[in-house]
Amino acid sequence: MSVDSCVAFFEEAKRNPELRQTFKAITDTRELIALGKRRGFTFDAQEVVAASSMDGDGQPAASAVAEPKPATESRLCHYEFSMSEIPELRGAVEELANLTIKPSTVNLDLYGEAFREDDLRWTDMSPAAPGFAAYYEEVMRSQQGASTASHEFSRRDFHLVNLDHHVNAPGYEAYFQAKTRMISTLEAFFGEELQFSGSMWYPPFSYRLWHTNETQPGWRMYLIDFDEEIPESDTASFFRYMNPKTKEIVTLQDRPKLMRLFKIEQHKDKLFWHCIVNGAARNRWSFGFAVPESWMSKLPVITR
Repeated sequence: MSVDSCVAFFEEAKRNPELRQTFKAITDTRELIALGKRRGFTFDAQEVVAASSMDGDGQPAASAVAEPKPATESRLCHYEFSMSEIPELRGAVEELANLTIKPSTVNLDLYGEAFREDDLRWTDMSPAAPGFAAYYEEVMRSQQGASTASHEFSRRDFHLVNLDHHVNAPGYEAYFQAKTRMISTLEAFFGEELQFSGSMWYPPFSYRLWHTNETQPGWRMYLIDFDEEIPESDTASFFRYMNPKTKEIVTLQDRPKLMRLFKIEQHKDKLFWHCIVNGAARNRWSFGFAVPESWMSKLPVITR
């Protein structure tokens, strides 16, 4: 293993458009290391950091989405579309079947042991409510002492599975190829570059506690799917957020083949507090993308 090998891999990506496109599907250093190894480059996480520093630009510039233009003010905080009702997204709908995996390397026993009923109840509390900040600080403090040897369910705020951590799972390479194809399919639809931002499996009775993602501002798009149909009367699986202006709590029922978009802000008075709950014996998947402001020109939206 060597820093030079990692630098050489970055240089190849700059010269090779196909490899550069593949970089857009990477969300975790483990994926970068695995991709490099498949192409004959061997390096570790520390060497990635060192190589990125030496390289100046870090990873290929094409792997980043261009900074979006200032947003048009909107009274809406989210937008939703049924993917199945948009003919041009048929390819993306079909590709979801190759992304909704359940890696055998996930320890579901540890997952079950990490469940906390009190944390799940906290998703019912408004971020504007008295006592919210204290509980949030407690959750964050509980993670500060976690060692690097801690298992993947040691984080209280993240009771779910990050698929991109399981690079050693059987079938991972096919899954990664599907992510790359999904990027190309969506870019053809939007006419702009996109970047994967996360791939999450929510097993039965999973949750992502309240958070803002304020360190990663910009538009986010999530493609959501389930392993079963959900009747309208079933509200156990949902996305919840607080309107930054009105402090109203908005709860959105999840359903299969759903596209959801919202914008992440950094200003304290515009923070987009949100949480996710899959409170049923079914599986939920969520695939996130950083998208440019121009997405609105491709989808029918009401912006006022």
